[in-house]
Amino acid sequence: MTHLYDDTGALARSLADAGLGRHAEQLLAALSEGSTGTEIFMILRLRLCDVIDDGAVPPEYKGEAAGLRDIVVDALK
Repeated sequence: MTHLYDDTGALARSLADAGLGRHAEQLLAALSEGSTGTEIFMILRLRLCDVIDDGAVPPEYKGEAAGLRDIVVDALK
């Protein structure tokens, strides 16, 4: 079972270590910006899409972000 918040934190740390601190900060902020779970997931979905769409992000991190995004999208259905 995936622990979305833990996995998002791990991805954020990896992105920060790769010099992609802006994405790392935005992912972590998404976990606290919303006032409801649905709102947090909607923000997180957007931020994960930003990671996926950024050409500077290495493919392995894009794949990880895509997997997390898919979990979020499924939860929002």
